[in-house]
Amino acid sequence: MGASVNLQEEKFFRPKEKRKEIGVQRFQRILKKVVRASFQLLLLSFFLFIGHRTYVHLSGTPFFSVREIEVEGCQKITRETLLSLAGMGEMSNLFTLRLSEVAKRLESHPWIDQIKMRKVFPNKILIQVMEKKPIAILQLDELYFIDSKGVIFSLVGDGDGYNYPFLTGLTRQVFERDPVESKRLIIKALELLRIVEQEKVSPLEEISEVHMEKSFGIQCFTKAEGMEVRLGWEHFGDKLRRLSIIWSDLQKKGLFPSSIDCSDLKRMVVKRVVQKGNERGGDQ
Repeated sequence: MGASVNLQEEKFFRPKEKRKEIGVQRFQRILKKVVRASFQLLLLSFFLFIGHRTYVHLSGTPFFSVREIEVEGCQKITRETLLSLAGMGEMSNLFTLRLSEVAKRLESHPWIDQIKMRKVFPNKILIQVMEKKPIAILQLDELYFIDSKGVIFSLVGDGDGYNYPFLTGLTRQVFERDPVESKRLIIKALELLRIVEQEKVSPLEEISEVHMEKSFGIQCFTKAEGMEVRLGWEHFGDKLRRLSIIWSDLQKKGLFPSSIDCSDLKRMVVKRVVQKGNERGGDQ
């Protein structure tokens, strides 16, 4: 009878003991995770402290101060102008110097298209300059350099060269009143200049002026002969190739026209032909 009671009591109390063991094991696992995380956090804090102290030391030592600045790619912009705009002192530290901020200041210059900079340890900065390349001079009330994207980026100064085609036909009033249409005319003129550069055909190897007319299209003037060539608005490549054939035939005959109208691709008109050594007027 007593054995039966003991057996029942043992069965009754055993689940409680198992629950205690499971609880202890769970607590031990949690404790291990907490200890491991605390150790990792302590180790991370130690490395951050060491890194900070190292950075403070390196940023304060004169060994890493900028002592040499090498500049590449400057043609239009002088080195002195570039360094003045960069705003870097000779004792700037390589670790504290932010190249992105310096590059942003440099790219504010109208002639700078892109800047690449890098640090050369222990004490050197390399600056690579990509200057904007003008493709023409736009004549409004004043003269402006314009690049291949149609961006007007700088006034033409007294010391600047004028060895670029002039874009004429617009005024500042027209440009400000209808900027969309004005931009379209400019883009068409630049398209012609790009095709001329690609084709390199006579007589338009060198152009002195591209005149833009909303109604009649583009007309340009050759630099050597001063000849007028009307090209309309479209099919510049095809028209230039046909023009080259006509020009070659005229040269063989010793004929020098003052004007060729290529507005119509199917019918090109040569006006006021002058024969070498014998002047005469007429159309062909």
